[in-house]
Amino acid sequence: MRRALRVLLEADWSVPPMALGFDLFAALREELGVDDPYRAEKERHNRMLAERYGELKQIVAESGDPLDAAVRMSIAGNVIDYGSHEGFDVWATIRRFLGEKPAVYEIDDLRRSLRSASTVMVFLDNAGEAVLDLLLAETIKELYGVERIIAVARAEPMINDVTVEEARALGFDRLGEVRGVPTGGVGEWLRFQPTLHEWLAEADVAIAKGQGNFELLSGLGRGVYFLFTVKCPVVERIVGAPQGSMVLKRI
Repeated sequence: MRRALRVLLEADWSVPPMALGFDLFAALREELGVDDPYRAEKERHNRMLAERYGELKQIVAESGDPLDAAVRMSIAGNVIDYGSHEGFDVWATIRRFLGEKPAVYEIDDLRRSLRSASTVMVFLDNAGEAVLDLLLAETIKELYGVERIIAVARAEPMINDVTVEEARALGFDRLGEVRGVPTGGVGEWLRFQPTLHEWLAEADVAIAKGQGNFELLSGLGRGVYFLFTVKCPVVERIVGAPQGSMVLKRI
């Protein structure tokens, strides 16, 4: 606790909250002497979702609107978050989101962008959730003939976010390539900015999963599609959607 408070006391609070989180979690890993404190939880959720991948893929295929169903499932997976939730039920959330009217849902704009896209970049968020993101990426590739999917994961462990190694193990490298965003701290994140802009310039469509990535990337002015569930009052006010609701919004 003392180490965490010291990190926050000395931090530059002008950077995005997630960048502060990079500093904090790097310090916690060092203090605990454990490189990946959430490894067991991540493995469990990846396995839990992967075991039902065929069933989930069938639901998407039989939905009548595969992109819509895959997007809703992908957003539902965002509840698997040890950084903001004490408990969650991903299956109940999938069922609810498949039938719920979204608060903010710019899917028609996403469809138009995908029709002419040859490269799609997907910024991944949590383990487990990433299995549903893989389903979304495969659906996009099949529906729109996208030539290249670039999945972007965490280069180092960050709470229960999926890492490059884990994304490859799930099969993202079959769709294109997997890249890593550094999570060592604020300084590393700021030095990475020019590279991030170069990456985004490669993509015809950029999709970012999770509220953390919304906090981290929404100020880039690049036109990124953000897919997440609203988890705090601050973001609730920003996007105009109540906590617990699904969001698909281009910023």
